[in-house]
Amino acid sequence: MGVRRGVGVRRGARLRGLAFVVAGLALWQGPGGSAAAERHAVRPLEHHATVYNGELVGSAFALAPGVVVTNAHVVDGLAPGSSLALVASSREAPRAAARVVAVSRRMDLAVLAVPEGFLAPVDEANSTGSAGLAVTGAGVDATGPDLPLRALRGEIIDARADVTVFGPGLVIRMPGVRRGFSGGPVLDGRGALVGMIAAIRPGRAPASPASGFVAAQRRPAAAEALVLRAPELRAEVRRLLAGN
Repeated sequence: MGVRRGVGVRRGARLRGLAFVVAGLALWQGPGGSAAAERHAVRPLEHHATVYNGELVGSAFALAPGVVVTNAHVVDGLAPGSSLALVASSREAPRAAARVVAVSRRMDLAVLAVPEGFLAPVDEANSTGSAGLAVTGAGVDATGPDLPLRALRGEIIDARADVTVFGPGLVIRMPGVRRGFSGGPVLDGRGALVGMIAAIRPGRAPASPASGFVAAQRRPAAAEALVLRAPELRAEVRRLLAGN
């Protein structure tokens, strides 16, 4: 395909001073929550798209009609106004040209514009994002040749894990999360947005939330993910769209 399967980061990229790596997640109904889950129809892949940026493969999701978000490292090398290809995961390979609207200097976040109706937006509500909460999410497995879509169960284990190079985050235990999930959505059992996957690591590090991580291209799969928190993510998108 002419695409190097990364986790949303170039193979030569370095993440100095920490070890979260670029990476994603899926469906869990919660204790006694099957009826609520059915009502809310939590299906993260409905909001997910695969991002193709030259040799980079990553994930993205619709935050609002015509507005898609991903990690800044997934659009590495592209300036605002540049175009790249997206493929919606909930349809038979529909492609759309996305335009880079803005790239944040405050967190690992980029805002893309797509045709309205291309991708269903996530719910407008934010999750509480508390420790112990069961979550859902979506991503593309960039470790294999066919780039399959994945859904993984997860649980928040650290509700506040701000990492300077990525931004305000939380940590989710999610065995099997892997490169290609960077930019993927994370939802709670009611479909509210928890945040966006930004990085991964093998398992809980003893020292600090930012320790024990390795560059994604050197670790195809991991057990934990750093997720940019929904409230701060939405606020930054609003700021960027306002041109501030």
